[in-house]
Amino acid sequence: METDYDAVIIGGALAGASMGLLLKRARPEARVLIVERSGAFDFKVGESTSEVAGAFLTRVLRIGTWLAREQIAKNGLRFWFTSPGNECLGRCAEIGPKLQVRLPAYQLDRSKLDTHVLELAQEAGCEVQRPAVVRNLAMGGAGRNRMSVTEGGVERQVTARWVVDASGRAAVIARQRGTLENLDEHPTSSLWCRFKNVSDLDAHDLHRQHPALAERVWSQRSTATNHLTGDGWWAWIIPLQGGEVSVGITWDRRIFQMPHEGTVPERLCQVLREHPVGRYLLKEAVPVEQDAKSYGTVAYRNTEVMGDGWATVGDACGFMDPLYSHGIDFIGNTVWAVSRLILESLEGACVKEKVAAYNKNYAECCQRWFRALYQDKYYYVGDAELMNAAVLLDIGCYFIGPVRMVWTDHETELRSLPYGGPVGAGFGKFMAFYNRRMVHLAKQRRAHGTFGRRNVDHQFIFRDSFQPSFAVRNLIFDGLKAWMKVECSAWFGRWKKPLPVPAMEPKRGTLPPLSPVKVAPEDPATQPEYQSALLPG
Repeated sequence: METDYDAVIIGGALAGASMGLLLKRARPEARVLIVERSGAFDFKVGESTSEVAGAFLTRVLRIGTWLAREQIAKNGLRFWFTSPGNECLGRCAEIGPKLQVRLPAYQLDRSKLDTHVLELAQEAGCEVQRPAVVRNLAMGGAGRNRMSVTEGGVERQVTARWVVDASGRAAVIARQRGTLENLDEHPTSSLWCRFKNVSDLDAHDLHRQHPALAERVWSQRSTATNHLTGDGWWAWIIPLQGGEVSVGITWDRRIFQMPHEGTVPERLCQVLREHPVGRYLLKEAVPVEQDAKSYGTVAYRNTEVMGDGWATVGDACGFMDPLYSHGIDFIGNTVWAVSRLILESLEGACVKEKVAAYNKNYAECCQRWFRALYQDKYYYVGDAELMNAAVLLDIGCYFIGPVRMVWTDHETELRSLPYGGPVGAGFGKFMAFYNRRMVHLAKQRRAHGTFGRRNVDHQFIFRDSFQPSFAVRNLIFDGLKAWMKVECSAWFGRWKKPLPVPAMEPKRGTLPPLSPVKVAPEDPATQPEYQSALLPG
C-alpha cells in the first residue's frame, strides 16, 4: 500500500539520527521522518567511545573533522586500585598503556554529538519533528504501519513502510511487544553526575609529589577514561570539552551496596574519596546542578530486535555494561546492519529470511559478548592482579578481532556483529572460559584473605600501545602469562587455611560540604507513558 513515509524513526539522538542520515545518503529519494520527544538533548550515561565506535563515527558517518574540533580525543583507558589503609596515591596499582593510542576514540559531550548528527540528517533531507511523540503505534507489517505523531498539541496520522525504534531505554516497540527483560544474571546499578574543578592527573604538583608516577607512563592520563575500582564496583572519570568531568559509579548489588543517604553527588563522593586517586581528583570538585542521574537496573535485553516492517537499534535493543564503553559500538553495529536491510527492502527485495537470520545472529552474538566480558566480572574487578590478566586478554582479543576487522572492512564487519561466525564464536568461548576462571580465582582469594594482594606498590603498565594489527598479539601473550601466574599462585596456595574475609563496605564518615544539587528527571522510560512496563529497580 502507499505510505506517507518509507521509514519513521522514533528517537532523534545518535542512533536515530545516524539511521536517518545513512538511509538518505544511500537513497536520497527515501522519505524519512525522525520523531524526537525532547526539545534539547541531555548527557548520556557514558560519554566515552571505543575504537569500533571511532570507526563508525569517522569512517561511516564521516564526522572526524568535527569531532577533532569539538570533542576531546580519548587516550585509552586506565584502572586504579587500592587496599584498605592505603592513603598514598603514588602507591596505588595502575593498569594501562605506556604510550599514546593509535586509533581515534573520543570523550564525548553527547548532547553536542546528538545535536550535530541530527542536524546532518535534517540537511540530508530527513523530516524532523521535535518535541514530538509517537502514540497508537500499530505495526501491521512492511508497508502497513500506522501511528499518530503529536507535536505542540497537534496530532496527525502517519503511515510508514518501516518503523525504527531508536528511543533508547524507553524501548517503545519492545515494551509494546513485551520482549524487554532484565538481564538478571548481571544485577548492576549506576549513578553519575558531572563535576567542575576536578583535579588533573598530569598536573605539575602531582608529579612533583610522586615523580615515579610521571616516569612510568609517557601518555596523558588526564584524557584517558580513568577507572577507579573497589570490591564489586568501579567508577569512571571522563573529561569533557570545556572543563567539566563526567563521574559515575556502577556496582554489582550482590557484592556491594552504595550509601543510601544524601544526594547523588554526595553518595558518589562518599565512596570515591575513600580511594586515594578519587580523593585527589574530587578534593575541590563541585557538582553541576541538575545533572545527577541514576539507573536502578543497568543491564537489560530485547529478545527480538527486528521483524516484518519494524526494527530496533542502539539501546532500544538492550544494554550490558559501561565498563569498556561499548555503547556506541552497539549503535554502529545495529544501525549499519538494519539500514542495509531496510535499503534492500526499499529497492524491492524480500528480506524476510535475512531479518530472521539477523534476529538469530544478534541474540547469539550478544550472549557471547556478555559471557566473554561481563558475566560475574564484578567479583574480581577490584583485584589488580586478576584484572591485569583479564584486561590484557580482553583488549588484545578486541583489537585483533572486532577492531581490526571493522577498520579493514566496516561494510561487512559492522553488519555481521562481533562474535559472529565460527571464528567469533571460538573467541567468545575462549574469553568466557578465562572470565570464569578469574571469577573462581577471585572467590578463592576471598576465602584465603588474599583478594587485592597486589593493589598497592605494584604497577601493570602495557609495553605496547593498542593497535589493530597482529602486533597486538603481544598483549594477548602478556595476558596469558599473567593468567598462568595467578593460576600457579592459586595452585601453590591451595593448602593454606582460609582466613576470615573482611566486609568491603564504604565508610560512613562525615562528608566534605557540596553545593546543593537537584536530581534531573529520569530517562524517558520513567515517564508516565511507560509506567506500566518499567524495568524493576
